[in-house]
Amino acid sequence: MRILLNDPTKKFLLALGLCLLFIPFSRFISPRAIIDGNSIYLAWLPLSVMLAIMMLFGRHAVLPLIVGLSLSNDWMLNLPYPQSVVLIACQLSGVFVTSACIRLLIGRRWRFGLPGKNVGVRIFWFGFISPAIIKCSMYLSGEYMDFPLTVSSYFESSSVIYTIVDVQSLVSSVLIFTMLFYYPMRMILNPRYARAFWIRNVRPSITRPLLFFTLYWALALTLVLIILCSPYESDYIAGYLVPVIFILYFLAVSRLSWPFLNLTWAVSVFLLVAYNKNFLHGVDTEYSLAFILSVLISFTICILFMSQIYFRSDVLKHKWQSQAMQDPLTGLPNLRALENFLALHQKVSICCLRIGNLDFLSRHYGMMMRVHCKRTIISELQPLLGAEEKLYQLPGSELFLVLEGPETMSRLTHIVDFLNSRPIYWNNTRLELQFGAAWGIVDGLEGEDLHHTLGQLSWLSEEACHTQHVLALDSSQSTVSDQTTGPVLLLNRIKRALEGNGVALYAQPIVDAQGRGYHEILTRLVCDGEIITPDLFIPMIAQFNLSKRFDMQVLETLFTSLHAHPGLHFSVNLLPFTLMQKESAAEIIALFEQHGVDAQAITIEITEEQAFSNSETSVKNIQKLHDFGCRIAIDDFGTGYANYERLKTLQADIIKIDGCFVRDIVTDSMDSMIVKSICDMAKVKNLTTVAEFVETEEQRALLLKLGVDYLQGYLLGKPRPLSELLA
Repeated sequence: MRILLNDPTKKFLLALGLCLLFIPFSRFISPRAIIDGNSIYLAWLPLSVMLAIMMLFGRHAVLPLIVGLSLSNDWMLNLPYPQSVVLIACQLSGVFVTSACIRLLIGRRWRFGLPGKNVGVRIFWFGFISPAIIKCSMYLSGEYMDFPLTVSSYFESSSVIYTIVDVQSLVSSVLIFTMLFYYPMRMILNPRYARAFWIRNVRPSITRPLLFFTLYWALALTLVLIILCSPYESDYIAGYLVPVIFILYFLAVSRLSWPFLNLTWAVSVFLLVAYNKNFLHGVDTEYSLAFILSVLISFTICILFMSQIYFRSDVLKHKWQSQAMQDPLTGLPNLRALENFLALHQKVSICCLRIGNLDFLSRHYGMMMRVHCKRTIISELQPLLGAEEKLYQLPGSELFLVLEGPETMSRLTHIVDFLNSRPIYWNNTRLELQFGAAWGIVDGLEGEDLHHTLGQLSWLSEEACHTQHVLALDSSQSTVSDQTTGPVLLLNRIKRALEGNGVALYAQPIVDAQGRGYHEILTRLVCDGEIITPDLFIPMIAQFNLSKRFDMQVLETLFTSLHAHPGLHFSVNLLPFTLMQKESAAEIIALFEQHGVDAQAITIEITEEQAFSNSETSVKNIQKLHDFGCRIAIDDFGTGYANYERLKTLQADIIKIDGCFVRDIVTDSMDSMIVKSICDMAKVKNLTTVAEFVETEEQRALLLKLGVDYLQGYLLGKPRPLSELLA
């Protein structure tokens, strides 16, 4: 609430002017009824005016209320001075005392935030304590002082039911009619509030989707009020139409704003009690009138609390909606917000900004480093963006950006160059980040089509990180679709092959100089009758965490086939990620025991990376399998982690010399020396050596001469289905 005239003197004059204008007016229009030949107030509206002014001006309203009420009483009642002073004290005591109590209970903002969470406090003190103080002070004054006949009835003790009706008239004036004066006064003090009131509380009710409901509701309410306020008296009208008003307001309390609803309810009740021929038809005693006033007061309290509940639920709903549209860590709108934005805006430029090595760095520095980087990027980019251009947070290493206007490519290129030139620090350490971007025009896409396009932009931005160029999703969209969809289709084929037991085992011989030896198991996947080769499915299996599932299925397929190949020995490769999982060795051993397979009949082949890994889990799994009785072979030896220091501590049985040393061994003396060195070291360690990719007789003869124990390659036998292998 804002009063433009802040000077205390001007506030005094404003409050005094409102008092002199509204107190006589409210006294004049206060509704009355004739019951048992007595004129009874149904609502004493000056009390509503006093509370409204008190809520508008606070402590600055105390003196204006005293002066204004004194002048009003002197003009309309013309009481002797002592009685006039006592009357003013009685009329204002309840207002001042309860205002002070509410100020102590709620704090400095006791006049603000209607209906707010303190609606119960205001109802109790203003609605019930204030009228009780007024009536008690009047009755006490009547015991010690005589008043003129015109006002004596308010100071004298009377019947209990008459006293109840008298108090109810004060309660109804506070709870029902205070806002009837509060809002107009506030609009008089600050005309801009009238516009704000319209925008916040009225206009939402007359726009879609509430337009038709508000129109029908207003028409129904107007029709009922016209009938009830007509000068006719009818049992049917009074008996059946009055409850309709309550039903109408129950329907509106969840749809219309609290100020608008409260104002219309005050006007409706005023019309009912002011033109009460039909409304009070049949009410001819104080008991009946007390019941009617109790109903109005009770329903008003219900509306107040229901409005508070719906108001708070509406606030929570908007808060939750806002949270659902926002990433809690970066503070940026999320994918759902982007979808909503694109649903309202056609043909916009969407840019995918990728931080190329953020995943790698976050594994070392932690996830909060990722959040810090994105926050820093956001703050760096804000000066480069227009008022309507936004960044959107997506999981992973990407941010989506909506750009307006032409020259999207040049602007995005400038943004990428700008970010690549700006250092970002984490705990005083400079982070080496690489940025790439891709963009495209999105026109009316939604649902799966939108997600598919965003996925294509994501793929293009990843490519942009490698090429150091900004890429556009335009005429090449079909190519991008093929390149992004192909791996997804391959992954689905691999999963279907694993689910459908599409593991096909092939065997390739590994033999010594006499032709004796064993076979290495090589795997192919079969899906829909087509064979998927290892160069296609191994990278996908490793990338999508299917390694353990694949290896266990290969072992189980082999073990179920061993009964057809008694006495034969086989070696099986295990993928790196399989042995990095804690229970892998235990599950493999359980599979041996389940099928009754002798551990000495199986050699487990692992890579150098696994053999010399610092992963405690991998080392323990390898040791468990070795202790169980399986022979351990190191595949592709010499190409990665091997060195003489590590060879000294190597726990294995077989070394498989990589084919890169075998391919040119006949013509390259360096390869011969390397192979000779490996064979000599293996003999010292009592290890068996196997040479891979043997394809010529010259290679075979030289390898055997250098001391290699076993040979493997197309010269000695190509892989063939395990089912064709003779026992």
